[in-house]
Amino acid sequence: MLCTFLAVWLCFFSSCHKSGNTPAPPPENGDVAIAWYKLQLKIILNANPAIPPTVVARIFGYEGIGLYESARHGTISAVSLSTLLYQMPAMPDIENKGYSWSASANAALANLVRSMYPNLTAQNKTTIDSLESVYNDKLKPNIESAVFDRSQAYGYSIADAVFNWSKTDNDNQSNAGYVIPVFDGAWVPTPPAFALPAAPFLGNARPLLQEDTQGVAPPAPFPYSVDPASDFYKMVKDVYDVSTTLTDEQKTIALFWNDIGVKKGYTPPGHSISILNQVLEKEQASLSVASQSYAKIGIALRDATILCWRSKYTYNQIRPVSYIRQVINPTWLPLIGTPAHPEYPAAHAFVTSAAMQTLTGLFGSSYAIQDNTYNFLGFSPRSYSALNDAAAESGMSRRFGGIHYLPSIQTGLMLGTALGTRVASLQLTDHKPD
Repeated sequence: MLCTFLAVWLCFFSSCHKSGNTPAPPPENGDVAIAWYKLQLKIILNANPAIPPTVVARIFGYEGIGLYESARHGTISAVSLSTLLYQMPAMPDIENKGYSWSASANAALANLVRSMYPNLTAQNKTTIDSLESVYNDKLKPNIESAVFDRSQAYGYSIADAVFNWSKTDNDNQSNAGYVIPVFDGAWVPTPPAFALPAAPFLGNARPLLQEDTQGVAPPAPFPYSVDPASDFYKMVKDVYDVSTTLTDEQKTIALFWNDIGVKKGYTPPGHSISILNQVLEKEQASLSVASQSYAKIGIALRDATILCWRSKYTYNQIRPVSYIRQVINPTWLPLIGTPAHPEYPAAHAFVTSAAMQTLTGLFGSSYAIQDNTYNFLGFSPRSYSALNDAAAESGMSRRFGGIHYLPSIQTGLMLGTALGTRVASLQLTDHKPD
């Protein structure tokens, strides 16, 4: 059940709260937003080459903001995120006339999806145009022509403002010019692809929360050592030992949360969005609730990625596969592929715990979910008694998959939860329920 403060929010068809005894129009539903996020997951799944998860997190960050701003005037006393986020400019204002916030949201999301995804195919573009038309055709018959046109124009203006702001965030996903540090225990490219490091400069990007402009994870707990009696060796040996005794359930967990792209997964940020889609559908959420939820989870995903990558390239810790092949077993390979970035802290744990803690703030600490994200790949649904249980399992999946040490996972979960708590605390409305 939705938290009480969310349940009381009402969406209005006009830009101003009507006074007197005139009943407010019913809330606009969130179907249009959910449909756009489902479409994006399909784009991510079928992209070839795969869209990096760091790029996916950035897209969801700005799109959630654009969606929220395009529809926020339909929520009682909603405040602009420009008053809460770091260096966010003021957004275009509305006229004192009627609006359809669903039409505005449809326009904003269509424009942002077109603008922010790299390498859209001709089929992608056709699908985007088609979805925009579906909702335009659905909404137009029930809206005066002038209201529809005004609403659509407003959504486009918000999308343009958010996209232009995104271009100033110093986001550098390239590795050009990066020199891999060399020291005992340093990260090196990993088999089988031995790819160069992914997004080593991402930690310099502008985050969405001012608190995240600085800071990294605490240092990794154990100094590097190849001595079998050392804590470092024991930490790595744990990953190796687990890999030799994996149960069927542990293998399933590792593969379910692998989230690799190219028809095999939605990326870790996309998996969190998939869970939110399912929650919103289950709750039959209003556009107000949906827009606030997508905005907050997007903020969490973007900042978690920046903080995690900043930490990874501060410490440059060696991955399990490199250490194990050098010190323990020269032919060993993990169950799942090792991503091309340093070990510490674990990214899936960090990003997913930030997202799930954010959703916990919205839907409650005991909100049970059944995750049907990968039914289409032949996985059975996975059930969790709380959203944060899903985050914990995503972290442990990396230990079972053989690509992260336990302390990296624990640190990722801790820092992600702290970030999610900060995002969840953002007050998007000053409305006080009666």
